Amino acid sequence: MKAVVVGATGATGEALVRQLVHVKDFKEVVTVGRRVLENVDPGTAKLDHLAVDMDKLETEARPAFEHADCVFCCLGTTRKVAGSAAAFKKVDYDYVAATARLAKACGVKQFSLVTAQGANAKVPANDWGVFHPLLYTKTKGLAEQAVLSEGFPRTSIFRPGMLERGAKARPGEKLFSWLSSLDVQDLARLMILDALRDPASAKPVMFFEMGELQRAKKLADVAPSPDKAY
Repeated sequence: MKAVVVGATGATGEALVRQLVHVKDFKEVVTVGRRVLENVDPGTAKLDHLAVDMDKLETEARPAFEHADCVFCCLGTTRKVAGSAAAFKKVDYDYVAATARLAKACGVKQFSLVTAQGANAKVPANDWGVFHPLLYTKTKGLAEQAVLSEGFPRTSIFRPGMLERGAKARPGEKLFSWLSSLDVQDLARLMILDALRDPASAKPVMFFEMGELQRAKKLADVAPSPDKAY
């Protein structure tokens, strides 16, 4: 299988790539984005990177998406990091939608997207800073709708809650690290297991909420099989 990872320099994307290169079912792994993922095992020949201008993703990234079996979209930022509400929405919605359109155009059969717990396109929101949590929730929901509208044979949407990102932890995550959370390493592992599940156990559209992800993580610890984990 050939996998494409968009958003590989984020915590989840990085964990995903580091695991994918060691999964025998994936013969080729391509990361797409402005920056190359650093400090990945240089001994693997299956990993490649295509540097693109994300605003020109649908034209510049086509070579990476051609003949791909699965696309993992881990794009995500915050208003603070992005610098404005508009810049945040460009990453979390525009680039996600463009990734889905390109994947569909290239005949990709499976699309896996990471959003967030509570994602809801119907939440009333605006660009005012004080209401950013609502904007975040709405934008994640709109990103889900954009992916679903492409009608992939298989779409998996992961909605984790608090994530343990290690050195890439966001301020709020550090503050509330004592709450129930999920390590990005485990989220990445579950995304891979889902991609490798027996087609007979898969539905065209599957949502994975935080509680289910935590239960699947425990099952995968003792029976690391796609169909037994979920």
